[in-house]
Amino acid sequence: MNDYHHIPVLLNEVIKYLDPKPGENFVDATLGGGGYSQAILKRILPKGKLLAIDLDTEAITNFETNLKSQISNQESVILVHDNFRNIDKIVEKHKIKGVDGIVADIGLSSYQLDQSGRGITFQKKELLNMRFDASVEQVDAKFILNNYSYQELEKIFKEFGEEKFSRQIAKKIIEFRSKNSELRYTTDLYQVIEQALPKPVKHKAADSARRIFQALRISVNHELDNLRELLEKGFDLLAPGGKMGIVTFHSLEDRIVKHYFKELTKGCICPIDFPKCVCGKNPQGRLVTKKPVTASAEEIKNNSRAKPAKLRVIQKI
Repeated sequence: MNDYHHIPVLLNEVIKYLDPKPGENFVDATLGGGGYSQAILKRILPKGKLLAIDLDTEAITNFETNLKSQISNQESVILVHDNFRNIDKIVEKHKIKGVDGIVADIGLSSYQLDQSGRGITFQKKELLNMRFDASVEQVDAKFILNNYSYQELEKIFKEFGEEKFSRQIAKKIIEFRSKNSELRYTTDLYQVIEQALPKPVKHKAADSARRIFQALRISVNHELDNLRELLEKGFDLLAPGGKMGIVTFHSLEDRIVKHYFKELTKGCICPIDFPKCVCGKNPQGRLVTKKPVTASAEEIKNNSRAKPAKLRVIQKI
């Protein structure tokens, strides 16, 4: 039995606002532990179809062995190991006509944090990898830390981690590299971060480490660019009346989703002094959630990782 485990965040709210119905076609762009997929399947079967995508082969294997075996109509589920940025090509390849709903949880699974051994968390000594898709050859965190310039490192930490001490930490990494062969383990990086911080805030090293590890993970996996592509391609795939729900866990992601959804709801963009509209622009969507939906106190009590989660849902007009 696979040990892949993840508690789906805002599950009740996702189902409430996306409202899957019998016979509809849905895409779970981030399969993970399969929580959303399982709940959606219960509502769209027997004639509906679910396309589930994940970069992690272990997530795919887990769903096949633990969940898909419970479904009598195996053709109703399509599992794809790929990046959700390719959602348009995936939907086309599998000949899914009319997508009624798309859901994506942009956060990390509990398994990725606790058991994957990829150096995503600073709370364990692991090799600095951070790649979501271990089957693809790409730049990992270790390469970035040991080869990027001071300016490049500072930019990553500042833009993707919003870390106040980005300059000091980048400088300390360069110093470490000059005195030692390389940074190899998560513990090496944590030690450097702690040393780089001014004395009054050294006791908050874990906070800075969390932001630096986040920044490296985002850089390694091109997470923000992937999210932008998912939003644009995913919305285009929706049938009229179809909905897209995105769950984010930090401000960078939420900001991208918020602004993109807002743009989709805009109509005429002509200057206010024009006597009549000449741009011909009409709203493409309407906000199902006027404000981001957050976890209840009860859910946070049962799953602390739900605390920063925000759900935004848009419907295609």
